[in-house]
Amino acid sequence: MIKTKQDLNIYIREDRRMQPFEPSPIARIFSTNSAIVRWKTALRKCEYHHNASGLKPLHKVAYWVYRYKVERYNRRFCSELKINVFGKGLIIWHPERIIINANARVGDYCSLSSGVVIAQAHDEYPVVGNHVELMIDSKVLGGITIADDTRIGANALVLKTIKRPNTTWAGVPAKQISDKGARETPVVPRSY
Repeated sequence: MIKTKQDLNIYIREDRRMQPFEPSPIARIFSTNSAIVRWKTALRKCEYHHNASGLKPLHKVAYWVYRYKVERYNRRFCSELKINVFGKGLIIWHPERIIINANARVGDYCSLSSGVVIAQAHDEYPVVGNHVELMIDSKVLGGITIADDTRIGANALVLKTIKRPNTTWAGVPAKQISDKGARETPVVPRSY
């Protein structure tokens, strides 16, 4: 959770380090990847000003400004990203139709694709570990926990806790299909 300006800088730096970007400055203006980076930056600043809003009225004003920006990107991509859910180093490959419950918790360096849903079921919320990859249209529902370095395959529906780290799961309902998870194919960040 972002509580200080130093935390904010760390989260923004890690988010930008992990997100692929366009090499040319002109392409950055029009590319979806640049819009994703701006979206995540607005999300992080919104989190910071929300968590620090008890300190000064200026934080409350800045919170509403960044919340407006986050909601604009949410509408643009038909997604719902909420504040204080994600750890640092968030990667969004395809930003469309991502629905994340505000009470869910997602760890550091997680990867999301289009159509990912992390939602409540029976008034319980999921907890997703660090370095988890959620592929296209995967769904995690209910009060379950996903272990670190887990890969959830495309169109998978996870309804039970995944305790074994570094595994791959797929299917409806999700079943383990491999002992090789996200640790075997780490995302190599680009440098600026």
